[in-house]
Amino acid sequence: MIHDILFTLFSSNTELPIENFTIPEVASTFLHPGEIHILEELIRIANQYKEIKKFVQQYGTLTAGLLKPKQQKATEEPLPQGLYLQAFVDGLELVVKPYRDLVVELEAKYLKRPNLSLMFIFHQVSQYRSLFGFLLQLISGVVTQRIHGCALLTYLQQHCLHGNDANYQAVKIIQKSVYVIFLKQLYGWLMHGKFVDHYGEFFIQQVESNSNALNTTGGANSQQPTHTSVNTSDSASINSELWRYEIRREMLPYYFPASWAEKVLFVGQTVLMCHFDPRQQVAERTSGSRAGDAKGRKGAALAAAAGKDNLWGEHEQELFRKFHQLQNEENLNETKFEHLVDEIKEQVTKHMSMIVIEKADLERQLRLMKDFFLLGRGELFSELLTQTQSLKLLIGKEINDGTTRDLNRALQLAANSINVGEDIEQFSFELPGKDEVEDSFCYETKSAVGHIMLKYKVKWPLHLLFSPRILDRYNEMFRFLLRIKKIQHDLLQIWSYQRERRIKHNSEVVQLRNKLMFLINNLQYYLQVDVLESQFAILMAAIANSAKQADFERIQRAHTIFQANVLSLCFLLASSNSGEPSSLSTTTTMAGVIQVQENPVLTILDSILSIVDRFCTFCLLCKDPMTKVERQEFVTYEQGFMNHVDSLLKLLIGLKAGPSSAPLSQLLLRLDFNHWFSSNTQSSAP
Repeated sequence: MIHDILFTLFSSNTELPIENFTIPEVASTFLHPGEIHILEELIRIANQYKEIKKFVQQYGTLTAGLLKPKQQKATEEPLPQGLYLQAFVDGLELVVKPYRDLVVELEAKYLKRPNLSLMFIFHQVSQYRSLFGFLLQLISGVVTQRIHGCALLTYLQQHCLHGNDANYQAVKIIQKSVYVIFLKQLYGWLMHGKFVDHYGEFFIQQVESNSNALNTTGGANSQQPTHTSVNTSDSASINSELWRYEIRREMLPYYFPASWAEKVLFVGQTVLMCHFDPRQQVAERTSGSRAGDAKGRKGAALAAAAGKDNLWGEHEQELFRKFHQLQNEENLNETKFEHLVDEIKEQVTKHMSMIVIEKADLERQLRLMKDFFLLGRGELFSELLTQTQSLKLLIGKEINDGTTRDLNRALQLAANSINVGEDIEQFSFELPGKDEVEDSFCYETKSAVGHIMLKYKVKWPLHLLFSPRILDRYNEMFRFLLRIKKIQHDLLQIWSYQRERRIKHNSEVVQLRNKLMFLINNLQYYLQVDVLESQFAILMAAIANSAKQADFERIQRAHTIFQANVLSLCFLLASSNSGEPSSLSTTTTMAGVIQVQENPVLTILDSILSIVDRFCTFCLLCKDPMTKVERQEFVTYEQGFMNHVDSLLKLLIGLKAGPSSAPLSQLLLRLDFNHWFSSNTQSSAP
């Protein structure tokens, strides 16, 4: 009987041999009521172990979800596979191992002393009764909540603080087993920019590159592919590799702050960028050449240069040792995780700062962004508008297949006419397809101005600084500034046209044109001088300071702040209640088109610019003197302009009271320095 009891305690079969001893007819004849109670308790312990063993057999490392035990219910849906779940099961195995060893030891004692009592067996195994109950609660929570991946770390930490020492030690053993997987993935991402994640379990995940919504991908495709197949000359390929990773907040353990996760993502992306070093890839392609060959010597020189800029150098072994120490820690120490990531980040940022400033000539690239995206080269775009006017590219309301080609041809002609050098080769125009144009909304026009995109060939390793989202925001500013530049150019053409015709009777038209030119010129001066020049000077000073400290993260942060400030002061961002600009992502759509409804100042400016655009067309067609119909149309333009100016001034006065209002005060002063607009709008009000 004792042997049957020991076999029952060790067995994971459905039927337990000693259950027959608890049948009332048998128990009342052969067993004392106290022995019946002990047998029932032993059966309860055996059933608990059987449930644990069933879970282990189904999801353990050896079976990995391939084995479906007979005990599983037909309607029970299995948990998603994963390395974290397997590590959790491996930890369970380690926790219940002392119980199995105890049963084996009791069997050995029974063979030596067959007179061991039932009470002795119960006394030895009863210590695991509460532990097994606690483990079953853990398993039940994992199954019912369908916890997956890094979320297991959060779940285990929540159950770690337990008053029962045995339960506490059990959770620690399971935690240690699960942390092995977490640390391996963390080490791979921080040190090599890649990690093994077949089941989508890490808190950093790939996102769909061809989807409108950035949904994370799972399954076997979430493992990072090799980088050798990517052509470093193709910026789109580098961007698709670099920016397909995002943080899944639901997977991040709650005891790690979001700032820590952002650092981890930043370090991994920076390390990943180092894999695209063109010098290293050229050296690999030429490594097969003969030693005496000139091509082989060039490859050796490039390999030496890339080796000189090696990211880790002699520190890799030391960092590996620190990760190994974290794996062997008895208790979780979040501070050590943070310090280790900070140490790695410091080395990565110093390395990348040196490459960006010295090799990639960051200051020159930023000045190019200002000259082209922010219209810093005003003479280039004035000439471009002259070229496009002759080709009627920015005036027509429809975009055809040849518009992009004609725009790029006009850009080349404009660059040649003012002797712009090789810099123009990094930039080109692109227009969206017809379907995107029809479904999008940009101001009140569907001409090329509202949809034009300036493409920039990003130089390695500046992809970390000029991400696709950053370039989309630059294109928002470019479209807005180009539209104002075009309207300013059109008003100058109207002035020249009216001067040549020597208009005698339409003095009201000339006066309204002067008002429009005054507003547009001052708006242009505000944008280019008060906003762009001042903010760019702040950016360059911050970069110079960061370069001295060799901190690439500060450079990246300074550039992000520069772009956010420019977008906000150009009224391309909505303002939150606190007066600070809201999230940048709220201002873009799939095609990167500005959503003008988000900022009331931009909405009013859009209406004013639309009136100016229609007025320019009206001036070219109206007669001198105007007909009755033309005068009615003119009055509509004049009244609409004055009403919108009145709304704009009132809105700017309200915004001037908020924080960081110095540029807005400058704009208000330029537009209404002698209160002419405000007094005229008040006098004309009913």
